[in-house]
Amino acid sequence: MDPQVAAFKENVDAWIKQIRREFSELSDLPAIVQENTENIQHNYELVYELRDEIEEMKQEINALKLIQIIALKNRQMEDASHQAIDAVDKVKLT
Repeated sequence: MDPQVAAFKENVDAWIKQIRREFSELSDLPAIVQENTENIQHNYELVYELRDEIEEMKQEINALKLIQIIALKNRQMEDASHQAIDAVDKVKLT
């Protein structure tokens, strides 16, 4: 066989092998893209769940703040009431 024909045949064989290899890589690509798409979707779902949980926690914190403010005001009113009673008692004693 002529050396040029043999070299051409080897080149064609190499090209065919390369094309087959690249085609098989491309056929694996949809599965990889699908997996990445699912992972991205899952991550978005987690982000939205966490966002909702953070919002709930903010509301709970605000409720706790209001409870503390009300308790503090009640305590202040009780203290003022006790001071007024003490003042009246002192006036009665004199």
